[in-house]
Amino acid sequence: MNVLVQQFVTQFERDAALNGSFRAKLGKSELAFLEQVWGPAFQYDFAGLKAEYPFKDFKGGQRFADFVYIRNGMKLVIEIDGFTTHARDITPGDFDDHLMRQNDLVLSGWLLLRFSASQVLQRPLVCQRQLKQAIGHWWSLAQTAAGGAFDDVWQRRLQQVTRIALQQGGSVRPADLTSGLGTHPRTAAKWLKRFELAGALQPAKQQKRTTRYVLNAAQDRSG
Repeated sequence: MNVLVQQFVTQFERDAALNGSFRAKLGKSELAFLEQVWGPAFQYDFAGLKAEYPFKDFKGGQRFADFVYIRNGMKLVIEIDGFTTHARDITPGDFDDHLMRQNDLVLSGWLLLRFSASQVLQRPLVCQRQLKQAIGHWWSLAQTAAGGAFDDVWQRRLQQVTRIALQQGGSVRPADLTSGLGTHPRTAAKWLKRFELAGALQPAKQQKRTTRYVLNAAQDRSG
């Protein structure tokens, strides 16, 4: 298990024990999600991600989401569904209740993604892509809501990143922003990740950990 995944799991188990949570261990599917989906998608940065997150449902009862991501105003629920639990053995009443719970989350301002356990285990790259699309979509909405000044700042930053990438044949690393713009290495990495989520960049292929990005075709032409 990746050391950062292990740290996340250890912290979850410690918090669950302190809070008296009914579930103090993550299952196979949840561990696979951390190891094969979220970790590789976001360079094992788990800031804002919480497991077994409690909710009050529309009836006032307590429910738990497998994962939530709460950061910078974004609220994303991520559910990992096993086929047996959520399909074969469910009663009509449970199915209705399940849908009402889902609708209640959406109406309360949460984004919701659902993955099957088999998708997490067998198609992690598809899950990674949809996660990035969901977060990128939220960033796009946030930019629009924030107004022109916000847009202008990030547009100028994207132009600077594009210029540096074009000078290097279409690719860019955090170190390039640090040397070319004087940004802190962590800030540079966050900029590149943000532009990836917005669709301006994509990770260079054949990398276990993303340290280099390339311009997508549309951004290359616009630069």
